[in-house]
Amino acid sequence: MDDILENLSVAAKTLQSRTSKLTKQYRVTIAEWKLLRQIKQGVITQDAMAEAMQLDNSTLSRQLKNLTEKQFTSKTAVGKDRRQLEYALTPSGEEALLNIDNDYDALTDAVFHYWPEDEQQMMKILLKRLARSIERAN
Repeated sequence: MDDILENLSVAAKTLQSRTSKLTKQYRVTIAEWKLLRQIKQGVITQDAMAEAMQLDNSTLSRQLKNLTEKQFTSKTAVGKDRRQLEYALTPSGEEALLNIDNDYDALTDAVFHYWPEDEQQMMKILLKRLARSIERAN
C-alpha cells in the first residue's frame, strides 16, 4: 500500500508548484499573494498581519516592502509618532489579486471538476482530522 503521508507530500508539492507558476504570472510570490488577501480582508497593520499569518516581523517587512516597490500596496503613517503604518491595496494590487484569485479558483474547479460534492466534503473532513493527528503525534 502506498504511504498516505508520502502521497500527501507529493500532492502538496505539485499544488505548490502550480500555485507558484500562477502567482508569478502577476509578479508576486505565493506569500505576497497571501498578504494581498489579508489586506483585502482588512488586516492592514504589520502587527495584525504578523499575528494572522504567524510570521516574524523581518520576513513580513521584506514582503511588504516588495509589494510596495511593485506598486501593489501603499502605506500610510498613522498615530502620534507616525511610526505605525497601515497598508492598502493599490489599483494594480487589486487587479493582481483579482486575477490570481480567479486563476486559483479555475485551478480548484479543474482539480475537483469530477468530484461529487459529498466526496469533496469528506476530503475536507479527513484533511482536518489528519492535521490534528499530525499535531498530536510526538
